[in-house]
Amino acid sequence: MQLKALQRIQALLDDKSFNEFKAESITGYVTGSGRIAGRKVYISAIVSEKMPPNVFAGFQHHLNLLEEALKNPAPVILIMDIPGHHTSAAQSPFPQNPTKLLADKHGMGRWYALHAQLSGKVPQICVVCEKMGAALTFPVALCDAVVMLENAGMSIGRPDVVEKIIGEKVDYKKLGGAEMHAQISGSVDKVVKSEDEAFMFVRHYLSFLPIASGEALPLSLEREPVMISPTIAELIPDNPNITFDILSVIAALVDNSDPENGSGASLLQMRAEFAKEVITGFARVNGQPVGIIANNSQCKGGVFFPASCRKVSRFVSLCDSFGLPLVFLADSAGFMVGSTVEQAGIIREAALMLQTIANTSVAKLSVVLRRDYTAGVYAMAGPGMNPENFIALPTAIISIYGKAVADKLGHEDSNICEAKNRQDMLNNASDLQELQRQGLLDEIVQAKDLRARIKQFLEGKNDGNSASGRPVLLL
Repeated sequence: MQLKALQRIQALLDDKSFNEFKAESITGYVTGSGRIAGRKVYISAIVSEKMPPNVFAGFQHHLNLLEEALKNPAPVILIMDIPGHHTSAAQSPFPQNPTKLLADKHGMGRWYALHAQLSGKVPQICVVCEKMGAALTFPVALCDAVVMLENAGMSIGRPDVVEKIIGEKVDYKKLGGAEMHAQISGSVDKVVKSEDEAFMFVRHYLSFLPIASGEALPLSLEREPVMISPTIAELIPDNPNITFDILSVIAALVDNSDPENGSGASLLQMRAEFAKEVITGFARVNGQPVGIIANNSQCKGGVFFPASCRKVSRFVSLCDSFGLPLVFLADSAGFMVGSTVEQAGIIREAALMLQTIANTSVAKLSVVLRRDYTAGVYAMAGPGMNPENFIALPTAIISIYGKAVADKLGHEDSNICEAKNRQDMLNNASDLQELQRQGLLDEIVQAKDLRARIKQFLEGKNDGNSASGRPVLLL
């Protein structure tokens, strides 16, 4: 029976909207098209109960769906489970027709190639319901977004295979568990407890994205922000060394959520559990989708690490591919230093992030909430990175170094000239009127007016014309 796969599809799609492509045959996949919020999607679900006698022939029906998405673009959804022929206790590592699956031009390689070719052209999202291994892991990672059930996972080799090949005894949760991928590898955007919660994430995710690159963004009615107390100005401490709740600030700036997607701010975080020092996510302002990037002082001081650079690069690339304008909310202390981050390639990762931001086709707004130090200015789309505007709240500080770092770098025996230069730097950093007079800052905006300023920035930026259509960076 293919009932489980069908039930999943019907639970995800609009009622009675599913059009199954091969309803009369057992292919190992249930494939077809349907609608989510009235908009067309393609969907393929692996059948865990029974596989066809000829696995290769059945696999072609799945490839046909991806090829159809290339010809007639619409979002692609994968629901991944363990194929039926792997459900035996033995779990043999040798599939039927392994050489044909490996080397045929319509084999596994074609599956990977089609996802790669679809990247940036249509949204792709994957729901992982079970423990994926070997060949099934790559289609997951080739999708733009991944939601995984908490008892699912993925690894190229199972623990027993790992032990046999390299002699390492490893627990599955550490090797490929959902929590590990959400927090450490960064391969999963959301871990959920149930399939219903996974499908809610899929619907919410697709609600921000166009049907295909170049198409108009899906608009909705404006919903006033979540009511918060204290105000934005009161939430952000003047002292740059005190942490604050950036999520509450975002909630006060963006629309309230559509009731279907739960209560609270419309923000849908991507990779929320990974590199928490930076927030990346979709939201709505005045009903229009926008990409939000914000430093999070409550985690590692909001300093950029290699992982946070990768997180930003991927998210910027995703928004650029599909035409979502970007708002950067800077409270940046710059980049981490030390041998650990250097060995992890922070220079390379930061350079890729800067390259990605500089080459976007979509509009960018850079807002300094409190501090913007050293090269962190550029990481938050500051001057030189082609923002449409570089603006700041009245109490913001823009400087090479903050006072705490400047004090550490200073010498007790500093000469008068060095001491004066240091003090001048600190004084100038907080004189925003002077920075604006010199043309170094476009605008000083009161915290209470910031949402209105973002709405102004977004005007006329929903037609999809700025979408690059480039493949999404796989980071």
